[in-house]
Amino acid sequence: MTHPHILRHTACTRMAEAGMDPKILQGIMGHSDISMTMNVYNHGSIERMQNEMKKLEKYM
Repeated sequence: MTHPHILRHTACTRMAEAGMDPKILQGIMGHSDISMTMNVYNHGSIERMQNEMKKLEKYM
């Protein structure tokens, strides 16, 4: 069974994927510690990692 709380994780991840500033995201999520936002609620994926690595191509 999926718990409705999972929607907070999904929302946080989607906002991070959209490039939202981490400190702003922390405020929206209502966390006093940014590590909670970034380590617990913000989930990475292989596709996201690949997209971030592509950003480096113009510097190589």
